[in-house]
Amino acid sequence: MFGPSHYVPILRWKHAERFALRYLQEGERKRITPLIELTPATFNSRKTTKREALPLDPVQVIHQESRNLLEACGNLPFFLDLRHVAVDIARIRGKLHALEYFAEVGRSYKLSLVPVTGLFRSKAYQASVATIVKEDKRGLCLRLTPAEVMDAGFTESIKALLNSLHLTEDAIHLLVDYEANNPAAPDLSSLLAAIPNLRAWQTLSMASGAFPPDLQGFQPGNRRIPRSDWLTWKHAVSQFENRIRKPSFSDYTIQYGLYKEPVERSNPSVSVRYTLDEEWLIMRGEAVRGKGTSDSNETRPGREQWHGHAQLLCDNRDLFYGESFSWGDAFIRERSLDRNNYGSPEIWLRAGINHHMTVVSRQIASLGVA
Repeated sequence: MFGPSHYVPILRWKHAERFALRYLQEGERKRITPLIELTPATFNSRKTTKREALPLDPVQVIHQESRNLLEACGNLPFFLDLRHVAVDIARIRGKLHALEYFAEVGRSYKLSLVPVTGLFRSKAYQASVATIVKEDKRGLCLRLTPAEVMDAGFTESIKALLNSLHLTEDAIHLLVDYEANNPAAPDLSSLLAAIPNLRAWQTLSMASGAFPPDLQGFQPGNRRIPRSDWLTWKHAVSQFENRIRKPSFSDYTIQYGLYKEPVERSNPSVSVRYTLDEEWLIMRGEAVRGKGTSDSNETRPGREQWHGHAQLLCDNRDLFYGESFSWGDAFIRERSLDRNNYGSPEIWLRAGINHHMTVVSRQIASLGVA
């Protein structure tokens, strides 16, 4: 399906991620196969000051999200992982796992959905994957952790899973996920050496996320942090001999690699996350609500800080990629010129993710990794 010149961004399916993917330019979209994760919040109403979050009708949610996936992915392949979701669909003859119902609805939209599973998902989850694989014949994505790969019983666990699904390695997209960067985790060469029949798998990807959990530890102002996930993969594949299979690059864009829901009714700072060649530029502003200090009547700056961030970024030709580079960059340029429309945390995250995926897709293409 694809080789090391391809990119696999891992996207938690919220508004920012959905529109960032949808607004990718055609050239980038064809070089990308996203792994999409749904979260529990997808199946709940929004919590407000007046009411608690309530479960939504999962049938309606899945139909709506299938339409959203069609808008963002068209008929191009994508991986779908529901590991964070425990939702069943009621049927006359029992329950149907949400993943299986997604595939069922997806067929009516001609979605090229490839289910994601792991070695130790629930029986109901694995049964739904088996049904989807048998019906659609697009194989599956097997998501592993470094600890699972290095376990003494790994080879036997792989064999048992393949036998239970009646599949061979050539039907499997293998993705080893470091999640958040861990210096104690085994290096890429050690992981590849532990994977049996390395060249037999349909695709091979290595994922990790070096972006910090949030920006709370950053003081207002500008700071750069290294894209260590990208730099580690780039260095590793450049050192591999031709006889060693080179994995595709996968990351969590400008999000943290370990899943956690945002703090309810949080007060995020007016900040920008902007991907550079080897670093992330963090333009950290003040939070929108509240006072500057506990003993001061001075009100903090508001959303107009985004206008200032955008101006500073666009004026720096060494940093700004140009408004024609991506939808995200065009958005930033527009905000630098418009003093009355600042945007929101969601749309700025959308722009940052769209820009990031464009940067990475083009970086990988320019390397010419074979």
